[in-house]
Amino acid sequence: MVRVKKRSEHFDEAKLKASLKKAGAKEEHATRVAEAVTRRVWEGMTTAEIMQLATTELKKLDQEAATVYETFRK
Repeated sequence: MVRVKKRSEHFDEAKLKASLKKAGAKEEHATRVAEAVTRRVWEGMTTAEIMQLATTELKKLDQEAATVYETFRK
């Protein structure tokens, strides 16, 4: 089998916000969650960790959108 390495990407607050909105979060909620996550992102953090943090933050504002966000990315 050939091994492939997933390319590294930089964290993009706008992409996170867009994915939150696709899950049904209101604009204001997506903005608040994206800003909260951005403040807590560290070098080397995984996409899964970012997603979990975003889900946790979104649950505080909109449980339904958080559930959709959590399940559509799996």
